Amino acid sequence: MTVVSLDTRRRDKIGGSEAASACGVDPFRSRIMLWAEKTGRIERPETEAMKWGKLLEPVVFQELERQGFDVVPAPDVEWSDDVDLWMVGHPDGFVDIDGLRGVLEIKTTNVFASHDWNSDAGAPLAYLVQVHHYMALTGLNVALLACLVGGQRLELRIVYRDVAIIGAMMKREREMLDYVRTDRPPPPDGSKSAGDAIRALYSETGRATIRLSGDGYDAVKELRARKEQRKIIERQEAELEQRIQLEMGDAWAAISPYDENVAEWGMVDGHRFDTKRFRADHPEFDLDYYMPTRHRRFVLK
Repeated sequence: MTVVSLDTRRRDKIGGSEAASACGVDPFRSRIMLWAEKTGRIERPETEAMKWGKLLEPVVFQELERQGFDVVPAPDVEWSDDVDLWMVGHPDGFVDIDGLRGVLEIKTTNVFASHDWNSDAGAPLAYLVQVHHYMALTGLNVALLACLVGGQRLELRIVYRDVAIIGAMMKREREMLDYVRTDRPPPPDGSKSAGDAIRALYSETGRATIRLSGDGYDAVKELRARKEQRKIIERQEAELEQRIQLEMGDAWAAISPYDENVAEWGMVDGHRFDTKRFRADHPEFDLDYYMPTRHRRFVLK
């Protein structure tokens, strides 16, 4: 992530690819990360996943056509809402679904996300929010979500417009725009993305000491309490695990009184690189492969 100049054309708009993030349901981009990007503070480089998603989009188009879907690419223009001008987007295309014109959204994901397609929602929540953004933008009532999973399985979901979802989505998107326009960061959500954004925003430290606000000090006290709770829970987990191990003895597996497999305690072969011995035997390589790092470390007193 690098610091960039602010593009005012995008500052006051929420696009389809930003909808899930603006609503706080994107697992890879938090609201605070989106805020930092839209206020010109940081920029995320294109990832390998983004690059391959673009390259594979025509392949998915061809497969949909082969399966008999009547699909057309969307015009290469930015759509905007007639009333809420801040709502913009560029659908991947359009498709006929049971005689209705619908939005087409194409995705690619890795095999580790397979469970999202078997959830009660039927698809990742972030994708469902994005297609609702496009349905609200285009006025259409149905969408086809096509996702290539692991490069070997095409998941298809028909999504119908849900007025309640669109109402909640637009409320969250307006909130996001308010944070951007007033230059106030949204609250962090504990995600890795939020942590990455905060570290990128404040990567260096000065010598100043600040006096926390009442809210800040409340967070300190609550964090202390949470850490103590975690220690207690970890100790309780260890005690219960030890009780089970003691009863298992040298058995490799355990079943419940109802014949349910509940635990295994088997041997695992592994290898560990002996760094200390390597440095002693090859001191000439030590400096060549030594990689110094510098980062901020948070310590709770």
